[in-house]
Parts: sequence; structure tokens; C-alpha cells
Amino acid sequence: MPKYQLFSLLFSLLITSKLQAQLDNTALEYRLTVKPEYNQDFRIGLNAFGFTRNNEYFNDIADGYTLFGYHLNPKLVYFPAEFVRLEAGVFLWQDFGNNQFTQIRPTFTLKVQKKNYSLLFGNLEGNLNHGYIEPLYDFEKVINDNLETGVQFLLTRERTKLDAYIDWERMIYPRDPFREEIAGGLIFEHTAWQTENGWRLGLPIQFTAQHKGGQIDSSDLPLLTVFNGATGFNLEKKLPGRFWQGVYTKNYYVVNKEFSNVPQLAFEQGHGLYLNAGVKTRLANVMLSYWQGKNYVAEKGGRLFQSATTSFLHPGYQEPDRKLLILRFLTDVKLLDNLFLTLRLEPIYDFQNPAFEFSNGFYIHYYTDLFVSKVKQ
Repeated sequence: MPKYQLFSLLFSLLITSKLQAQLDNTALEYRLTVKPEYNQDFRIGLNAFGFTRNNEYFNDIADGYTLFGYHLNPKLVYFPAEFVRLEAGVFLWQDFGNNQFTQIRPTFTLKVQKKNYSLLFGNLEGNLNHGYIEPLYDFEKVINDNLETGVQFLLTRERTKLDAYIDWERMIYPRDPFREEIAGGLIFEHTAWQTENGWRLGLPIQFTAQHKGGQIDSSDLPLLTVFNGATGFNLEKKLPGRFWQGVYTKNYYVVNKEFSNVPQLAFEQGHGLYLNAGVKTRLANVMLSYWQGKNYVAEKGGRLFQSATTSFLHPGYQEPDRKLLILRFLTDVKLLDNLFLTLRLEPIYDFQNPAFEFSNGFYIHYYTDLFVSKVKQ
């Protein structure tokens, strides 16, 4: 079957079956709560995340490996006003099988929240909270690159949501032997159509940008500037049944472009189609994703979607045309209001290198703010 006929067939199946594939990561997200009744509260907070993720990959683009361990972020929280949250703590990351902590970092956030918007300074509501699609932002960043630091603006209205942020990844000082590194992005979605019986049409725009350079370092590397973006449509339908709860399709056209004066990536520009469908039931979500990429690279994106290898076993390998079909089975178990158990199984079919590969994961997420005392005014 010619590739364009295959693409048309898959696209038709996704649309007509009304089956969402941008992953529902709600159980793994962590938002910094601000409530008027918390005014002048002093609290102790905790965000705990346990993970095991096993990637059984055998291709030359992405390595197979296992991640197993936990994150802890205890913190002291103070609410100086009904719309302000101030917190400071420590982030601890330990991988099982390692007697030392993988990472120990201080955390600090000032969050100002009004009716429709929030402004954060310090540690952001980052990684999975952004809501990126996987070709732009790797799911594993919730494990391997959990903390983002900088400034973030969030807007939430009845039909419009916006997340814009700057993540300052690496600071430089005079004569440092490495480059300054800055990342940022925007996630926007507008509800263009919505009905009382559960239909919703959303129009999303997403992009990430990275810049590496500076004027006071001693690195010989040239400036690097990279852009990745996506747009498309999300069509959802809520179902009234106890077992069948919803169907949806989310589809994106994805692009990448390097704007460096001296090209440094494997491909200066590329594009891809990311077609997704899913059905939500009382027991689990079942999702189907189709990816067709051409010369696509994304420094923040999922490794399987790249046209240039991220594998240390196969350095320099390239696969300009990349086609994947991913079936996902996802279950979130709510044990308490703030305690979730998540199970995932994701079989993968690589059209270019036919083989059975899969990823499976087990995650547990707990968070709380414990009241200590009220500060006297």
C-alpha cells in the first residue's frame, strides 16, 4: 500500500471512530494551591513521586533502559495574602540501586493568583503540567528533568487556556567553559465549539524554544537556537454511561526549525503528523497514536519521535523518515483525594524497522499541605 494511502486510511479511522492520544497525565500533575481561606496560614507541604518505567526498545534511535526510584519535595509554605503563596523546600531524587542521592536541589516559588491568571517566579508548574504533546516534550522529563526555574504566566478562562514560561536552565559567569542555556515555550488552546450534550472542539497551539550561547563564556561552540511547534484540533465527546465515559481525537501538524548561524543539529528543519485517538472507560483509557516524521528533531521531545538518534550505542545514526504506531493502555487509581496510582502499557510498532517493542510504567503520586498555624497580624 503506498504511504499516502496508508496515511489517508489511518486518518479516516481516527476521525470516524471518534476514538485522544495526547496523554491524560492529570494524576501525575502537581499544582500549587492558593485559596482565600489560606490567608496568613503557615503550612508544611510534601510532593512525593515514585516511579518505575521500563523501555524495551531495540531500535537505533532510542535506547532501552529502566528508571526506578522516587522524588521527594518537602517544603515550608506561607500565605502572606489570600492570593499569594510563598514556599521554600528541598528536592531529593534517588534511583534505586544507587546508595547516593541522584540529585539534591533547593526549591523556591512565589505564586500570585488572581481569578483568571497566575504568575510564578522560581520553580515553575512545569514538565507534565504544561500539557505538551510528546513530540515536543518528552514524558520522561517528569523523572529525569523534573524542576524548571524561571518565570511562568498562566491564564484560565471559560474557553481559553494559556501557559507561557521561561526556564533558565544554565547560568554562566565570566570565562565559564560552557554556554548559557535558556528554554521556554507557550501552550494555548481555545474552545471554538461546545455543546450541552458533551461535544467540544479545541484549537491548540504549542511551541518550545531553546537557546544556547552567551557573551562572557570561554566556550568555542557557536550559538544554538531551535524552535519546535505544533497546531491542530482536538475533538471530544463526553458519554453519559457508567462504563463508557468519553471518546476523543487529537491531531497535530508538527514542525522544527534551527535558526543558528552555524547549523549544529542533524537536520535544520523538518515536520511531522501526530494523529491520536482514544476512548475513556471507567476501568482504563485506550489510546492510539500514529506518528509520521520527516527530518524531525526536538531537544525536548520524546526520543522515539526523532529522526536523529539519541542513543549512545549508535552515535550519528539517522532515520529521516520515521513512522510509528503506538497503542496505549492507561489506568489511574484514586486511592485518596491526593494519592494516585498509575499503570501504563504502551506497545509500539516501527514501520521502518518492524519489531515488537513496548514501554510499561508504574507510578505513585502523593501531595499534601498540612496546616501548622495561623500567623497573627
